[in-house]
Amino acid sequence: MELAEYCGGLLFLAVLTPDDIREKRISVGKLAAGMMSALIYRIIEGRINAALMVSALVPGVVLLLLAAVFRESIGSGDGLAVMVLGMWTNGLWALLVVCVAIILTGVFAVIYLLGKKRETIPFVPFLLLGMEVLLFYA
Repeated sequence: MELAEYCGGLLFLAVLTPDDIREKRISVGKLAAGMMSALIYRIIEGRINAALMVSALVPGVVLLLLAAVFRESIGSGDGLAVMVLGMWTNGLWALLVVCVAIILTGVFAVIYLLGKKRETIPFVPFLLLGMEVLLFYA
């Protein structure tokens, strides 16, 4: 994978993280800008095809389905963010990022609950951290 793809995914998650931490919401405008940027990058690089796009979206679609099933315990914005991340990187990479992020979120949640806090936990910062962990070991 190209360095620009990793950087695009990292930058996208870094832009979303502050809003998700403060507001527990993800801007539709920022999601759209991230998607358009990823598509433009793919078109310019000549690396865009239907199979790649479908596989890139699968991890995010799964999160969207989980959001619907669990009545937004997992936010739909998180699923959309993973879809855009998949467009920047690829579906397998996005899936690995989600897996690492879920593990990191679980560790944080245990520590958070020990402190007797009962607030919702934003997921995008853990996606960003998961991406950084994978890049460190890749």
